Amino acid sequence: MCKTPELPATIVAAQEKFEVALRDAAAIDIVNNFGAAFKAAQVITLIREALTDEVMAKVFMPLMNTKVGFRTDRDGKPDKNGKTKPLYDVATVRDAIVDAAIIGLLPTGNQFNIISGTMYPTKEGYTVLLKKIGAKYIIDIQADRSQNPGFAEFPCKISYSYNGEKNSLTVVATVRRDQYSSNDQLRGKAERRAKKALYEYLTGTDYGDADETSSRPNVVIDTVAVEISEKANTGAAIGFDDEEATIVTESAQEAPAYAPQAQTNAAQPAAPVQPVEVYQPQADPQPAPAYNAPRRPGF
Repeated sequence: MCKTPELPATIVAAQEKFEVALRDAAAIDIVNNFGAAFKAAQVITLIREALTDEVMAKVFMPLMNTKVGFRTDRDGKPDKNGKTKPLYDVATVRDAIVDAAIIGLLPTGNQFNIISGTMYPTKEGYTVLLKKIGAKYIIDIQADRSQNPGFAEFPCKISYSYNGEKNSLTVVATVRRDQYSSNDQLRGKAERRAKKALYEYLTGTDYGDADETSSRPNVVIDTVAVEISEKANTGAAIGFDDEEATIVTESAQEAPAYAPQAQTNAAQPAAPVQPVEVYQPQADPQPAPAYNAPRRPGF
C-alpha cells in the first residue's frame, strides 16, 4: 500500500497559518465596512507570511494553468503569432493569491484567473462571491441577437432576491467570438458577465475585467426604473386649462404657410410676344346738317 508522503514541517505550519487567514478574511465585510480595513491589513500580512517561496514553489505554482487550480494568459504555449510568453513568476502569483483570498476566493476550482499580471474572478468565482453575500438569483440567457461575426450579444434577464428585496435586471452580455468559439463557450462567458453585473449592482464593487469579454461595456437595465419612466408624465398637466393646452399644441404643430420654391439655374422658355394696341386720338364728331329743319331768315 502506497503511503501519502508527509509534508515538511514548514509546509504544515504555513498551511495552518493560511487556513487561519482565510477564516479571518471570510469573517470580515470589506465591501460595506470601513473599519474592516484594519482587519484586512492584518489578514494580508498573515497570508504573505504563510506564502513563503518554499510554499509557493511546492504548493501553489503547480496549480497554475491547471483545471483544479487557476488559469493564466501565460500557459507556456505559443500564441497565434508563434510567440511564447514566459510563465508568471512567484511574486506575481503570490500577489494574485493574496488579492483573491482577501475577498474570499481560493486558488483552486478555477475561481480566478491571472490576466496581464492581475487577478480577475471567473464565472465560478462570482458564484462564490454572490453566495457569500447571500444573494439568490436566476439567470435566463436568451439567444444571440448579434449579426457581427466578431461579437455575440446575449440578453440576460436576472431575477434576484437580496436583503429582502426582489427585483430583476436585464444585462446585454457582449462577448468576443471567432471561428473556433462554440455556443456553449459563448453562453458560459455571457453567464459570467451577468453574474459580474449582478454582484457589482448589489455591492458597488468592481474587480475589473481584462479578458476577451471586456471589449464592450454591459448595458444594465433596472426594470422597475423602466416601468416608472414609461408611466411618468402621462396624466393631465397641472396649472394649465384645456384651452391654453390646446393653443400650445396647435401652435407647435402648425406648419409654415409659405414653402420656398427651390431655385434652379435652368433656362426657362421665353413667353410669346403679344401685339400691343396703340391708342390713336379721334376727332370730335361734328353734327350732321339737318336738311329738314326750317331755315332762318338772313336778316
